[in-house]
Amino acid sequence: MERNVLQLLENTAIKYPDKTAVTDSRESVTFRELEYNSKLVGSGLAGLIGSGDAIPVYMEKGVKTLEAFFGIVYAGGCYSLLAPIQPEERCNSILQRLDAPVLITDREHLDKAGAFTFGGKILLIEELLESVMEENALARIREESIDRDPLYINFTSGSTGVPKGVVVGHGSVINFIRHFVEIFHITADDIIGNQAPFDFDVSVKDIYSMLLTGATLYLIPRSCFSFAKKLLDELEKGQVTVMVWAVSALCLITSLDGFTYKIPHSVKKVLFSGEVMPMKHLLAWKSALPEAMFVNLYGPTEITCNCSYYIIPQDIGEGDTLPIGRHFPNVRILLLGEGDRPVTGTGETGEICVGGFGLALGYYGDREKTDCVFVQNPLNGKYRDMLYRTGDLAYYRDDGELVYVGRRDAQVKHMGHRIEMGEIESCILQNPDVRRVCCLYDEERQQIVAFYQGDAVEKEIRDGLKKKLIKYMIPGRYVQLAQMPLNANGKIDRKTLRKDYIET
Repeated sequence: MERNVLQLLENTAIKYPDKTAVTDSRESVTFRELEYNSKLVGSGLAGLIGSGDAIPVYMEKGVKTLEAFFGIVYAGGCYSLLAPIQPEERCNSILQRLDAPVLITDREHLDKAGAFTFGGKILLIEELLESVMEENALARIREESIDRDPLYINFTSGSTGVPKGVVVGHGSVINFIRHFVEIFHITADDIIGNQAPFDFDVSVKDIYSMLLTGATLYLIPRSCFSFAKKLLDELEKGQVTVMVWAVSALCLITSLDGFTYKIPHSVKKVLFSGEVMPMKHLLAWKSALPEAMFVNLYGPTEITCNCSYYIIPQDIGEGDTLPIGRHFPNVRILLLGEGDRPVTGTGETGEICVGGFGLALGYYGDREKTDCVFVQNPLNGKYRDMLYRTGDLAYYRDDGELVYVGRRDAQVKHMGHRIEMGEIESCILQNPDVRRVCCLYDEERQQIVAFYQGDAVEKEIRDGLKKKLIKYMIPGRYVQLAQMPLNANGKIDRKTLRKDYIET
């Protein structure tokens, strides 16, 4: 087993040297070129960064961004993308946390990078790619590497407003991606259509599936993800066979009736995660691509991409529940109830707690937050056995499949009753004229607020809920939106909804 992801790149470069590895809107590289260019970047960084240093990369996603990532790893560091779409204040907060000796950017973003509060050296990727190759220096760095070395840091939203940097190691990615490509039959013949930003862990599945198998990674421009027709044109242009996308990106196409324009017949596998997939959107995709494999993936960044999956059967219907399925190999999922009592029976809700090799190394520079959620298994007092407490709730179906319920912190107390917003959302989505929905609780007014996208009118939704929910669970306010606000990761932006419609 490899201990460093660069071994995946090097093995594939030997096997498929002249095959296209990555293509973006500007350029393409073969696997041999990707390896060579990454070594050049690593050579330019060797001696400037230390082992395990976290190096920010301030660039749009593209071929050169990946060469920066792998170059950092060749030099012994780990990478963290700062997307130019992020606010300057957030970038400065992340840079302060990383405390890096260098920042890598390109000429296009040099002026913006120069305005950051950053005390290190700013390096241009264009100049690093002109470095002198230092094979001996890179070999010495590799000799000292271990599989627990950090590979990347993805920053997620923190409850205090300060981003949390999730540190993931080489071994965790290698362990996960080997199972991932085997289970879903991803091979060198595939073309992976990348949707996710490189600071979102969905992209990890795209990048490292490409490195391991020799598949081609086709980077779809961010600008396309506001227009269903542009997206479908890109899928056809790239002859994409595999889509590992956020739910919101898939729903964009079906919400705008994209399949009346074009069906991407090359697509053979559609894997999605990040949010609960509305059944009507899933069925629209399945109707358009009846021969494709559809997979519901679940897992937070802290456990390396995903810990469970559910391959969706052909006969799933409108009224069915969509499970998050069973655990990946080398992953342990426990449901813990009140008092950390194990939940094993069907239908009883517990918190999803995950153990195994995929656990992140913690939050960068934040031992306190790390110790709050990366904890000793309360069921094992005999040896060190760490779990990540996800804060997500689920239950087992009769067939042993896990069903996601919602966030533990999204459980509200209303009129003396504990209520899961996800249950209300699921019932509202059964209305055929509702496309997307998000329910929030207005503490000040003591009411549930339902935000929805679609042609349904409030009375229709209310009348439908009266047949499905107890009276106290029916929202007191309904807000119809032309479009749901989305955050940088493509999920419904609940903070914006709360700020714009509840706190005003």
